[in-house]
Amino acid sequence: MAFPDKNYTLGKGRLFFDQFAVGTKTKTGERYFGNTPEFNLTSESETLDHFDSDAGVRSKDDSVLLELNRTGTFITDHISPENLALFFLGEASVESQTSSSAIEETFTVKKGLWYQLGTSVRPEGVVSISNFAMEDDSEVTIPAAGNYEVDAANGRFRILPDSAVVADDDTVTVTYDRGAATINRVVTAGNAEVYGALRFIATNPKGEKFNYYFPYVAIRPNGDFALEGEEWQQLGFNVEVLKLDDSTESMYVTNVE
Repeated sequence: MAFPDKNYTLGKGRLFFDQFAVGTKTKTGERYFGNTPEFNLTSESETLDHFDSDAGVRSKDDSVLLELNRTGTFITDHISPENLALFFLGEASVESQTSSSAIEETFTVKKGLWYQLGTSVRPEGVVSISNFAMEDDSEVTIPAAGNYEVDAANGRFRILPDSAVVADDDTVTVTYDRGAATINRVVTAGNAEVYGALRFIATNPKGEKFNYYFPYVAIRPNGDFALEGEEWQQLGFNVEVLKLDDSTESMYVTNVE
């Protein structure tokens, strides 16, 4: 292909990650990161220079490349369980919450505070509850009106600050039904970093399209993740380009004629 003399390019593309199975270099399939507003590459080199200093001002007469370090950064605003798991160095899973009836739990409560149900089932608690009821330590039913409120979707309840029936440090027993639910869950796993292969498929509207493939990279979280704010949420990552083996180069750039 004969490239134009002025191949001005507006960079756009899609980023894919083929995460290796834990503890191996075995590919598991390329997953699309979702929208990536930024993807940048940086090359840094270190040389050993030699200078001729026999006479007058020293002049450089040789230079040897000692080290070449390729890194990158990218941002995605596709907030998925898989991307969150990468950012928090954890694992994403889909879990099924089974239904159950007449579950009973006991709490020592204070006015104005919230309490999560089902923490013995999962540390973060259960969701999707119904038929919530409360009794005091004498097994007398406590009416909801004026005494407590329930967040059924998230499996939580609160003693109202102005309750005339429930006092601070009272012991209450609650019963409820738990509905069936499918839960997308991310749990931090203490992974130091994540390895895999990275592929960039160019979709730029201006300029020739060059695709980039990195057979072996380490991906690490980078920067803040704003859980609350006035901007779209974004996840930032650092990329370190590594060499897979002696027969594989660190990076391949291709353009189809």
